[in-house]
Amino acid sequence: MVLTAILVATLLHRSAATKAWFGPAIATFQVQFGGNPYDPDQNDVRVQFTGPSGPPIERIAYYDGVAGYKAVIVAPVKGLYKATLIRNGKKMLEQPQEGLLNVTRPLEHGYVHPDTEATNRFRYDDGTPFYPIGFNLGWQGDGPPTLIEQLTLMGKNDITWSRIWACNWDGKNPWWPQGTAKALPGQLWPKALDTWQEIVDQCERSGIEFQFVLFHHGLFTSKVNPNWPDHPWNAANGGFLKDAGDFFTDPEAKRRTKMWLRYAVARYGASPSVFAWELFNEVEWVDARYEDRWADIEAWHREMAAYIRSIDPYGHMITTSSAIERKGLYESMDYYQPHTYPSNVLNAVAGANLPKDKPAFFGEFGPPTTDKAAVRAGVRDGIYGGITANQAGPAMFWSWDEVGPMDLYGEFKNAAEVIHLSEFAKHPNAKPLTVRVSTAGGGDLTFGPGGGWDKMEVSHFKLPDELTPDRLAKLPGFFQSMDGSHKDMGAGPITLQFTAKQPGKLTLRLAEIAQAGAKISIFVNGALVKETAYPAKDKTYVPADPLEAAFPAGPVSLRVENHGADWARIADFTVTGAGSQATGIGVGESDWMLLRLTAAAGLKDVTGTVTGLSIGDGDYNLTTLDLDSGNTTNSTMSVRRFSLPEFKIPGHDCVLIFKRK
Repeated sequence: MVLTAILVATLLHRSAATKAWFGPAIATFQVQFGGNPYDPDQNDVRVQFTGPSGPPIERIAYYDGVAGYKAVIVAPVKGLYKATLIRNGKKMLEQPQEGLLNVTRPLEHGYVHPDTEATNRFRYDDGTPFYPIGFNLGWQGDGPPTLIEQLTLMGKNDITWSRIWACNWDGKNPWWPQGTAKALPGQLWPKALDTWQEIVDQCERSGIEFQFVLFHHGLFTSKVNPNWPDHPWNAANGGFLKDAGDFFTDPEAKRRTKMWLRYAVARYGASPSVFAWELFNEVEWVDARYEDRWADIEAWHREMAAYIRSIDPYGHMITTSSAIERKGLYESMDYYQPHTYPSNVLNAVAGANLPKDKPAFFGEFGPPTTDKAAVRAGVRDGIYGGITANQAGPAMFWSWDEVGPMDLYGEFKNAAEVIHLSEFAKHPNAKPLTVRVSTAGGGDLTFGPGGGWDKMEVSHFKLPDELTPDRLAKLPGFFQSMDGSHKDMGAGPITLQFTAKQPGKLTLRLAEIAQAGAKISIFVNGALVKETAYPAKDKTYVPADPLEAAFPAGPVSLRVENHGADWARIADFTVTGAGSQATGIGVGESDWMLLRLTAAAGLKDVTGTVTGLSIGDGDYNLTTLDLDSGNTTNSTMSVRRFSLPEFKIPGHDCVLIFKRK
């Protein structure tokens, strides 16, 4: 019965979209009332707008701390509107400062919603598809640029999406004034509210849709990035919550939560730059989860989502970011938003088995290294992994503070150009492709796990054909011990089989060793040839050198085992001579296709053939974008038998877009 109600509410929410909107306009009432101006139990202040036709339109008012009460209107009918102030259900005599409001400017496109015809897409109210490109912008760092300056730069580089947190350490948490553990008694902090207005305004100027992250895990955890010890709601600091886990059930906590949600909807909700209300960042790390109170967490999400929908007249989407295994968490959300920090970004993103019943894309990812070249490659892998998997958006890079210093803006500008030139948003039914690139010369084969702390579902690979993203996503980066406490998660062994044209070498790089230590053994054709014991230390650590094992020409079976006390995290494997000089990923339909072709490290302009395509025989207009230079070229190419004839892959890393002539 509850699930049915949720589905009905979601369908009504999605179908309520208006094709055209006009505005915004603001009605200002210079008036003060007794009691808490932010508390609707004391001051339920609304404004009724009467326009040229149709019934009056009601909007929630908000207290701006200076001028009094304001209400923003974006209306489905243009014209002049009269504003009437209502307090606690009673019409007031006060008149708005502006007099009649002129609501005639069309709001371009409207607001973003899940596409009702394609579950892996978003679109605006007017039907225009929206495919986001961008990166996170969680909070203001210690130095420049400011958030406003970075939003400006993002807009200049054709970035259309970001994700911003309501955190206290940079003055954006309305319940926690920056620099203190004391909260205003039951009131919101005006400075934080004004800061959010600046952010919303700049997003509008820059053409950026952003996820408004209302709460984050640190606020209510004592374990993972904990802010709870300093939180003003903590009873230890004079607050009203004795346990962080009670945030999801305590009546006062829920009352204050709804005060913040109501204010956010009233003041910022008319902006089309609000892509979605994100209830929580990584809610799986809160104390309530560790107390096995998932039912409380899920009930809170349903209650708050229903509350927002009851007061948001523009139907903004609602989401949360968490591991997607908790289906109850996402029942009342409009799209899925997992995060990933894997050993191999491409395999984690492109190989992810995300739900298909509503849009889904990775809201955060990060490469497992700070090496500049590797970070750039990881950013590309996140972008084009999401695109070629035809997810609702590319994976979104987390480390905004590295974008400027590492000169990464061009990567997002290139991606925006690829989306534009390919008209990717118009191809929701395109399928991921298993692309094979064959070159005259062989190359070293480097690959890594796409999983993280997961159960090992796949551990045997025939090289190179079985190194597909979907299979590698089932290989966890944390390689458990066959004798340790987590062997029930699957501890291998990991087996690699292939035929070597000449003798070669396996190199295994480990990213991290557990505090308790590990012991890695490598077998070649059944014989132990390398074994290294990593001792226990007072914390996890990075091993100094990779493991290497030589293999002969001919049939080869490599087996890797861990018989230590605990896990070792795998960075990657390299098998000399077992691969091609280039690799490819792609997505396509019968008359349209997008490929990314990448030469091996240090190589460019490699000659090869490509098979496994989606497009049928014929001639195609081909647009090529060099991801290193940003240069675009146009040509034609003939396709026969779902393969490309031998040709020179331009540059080192490129995207090819095929459209039938």
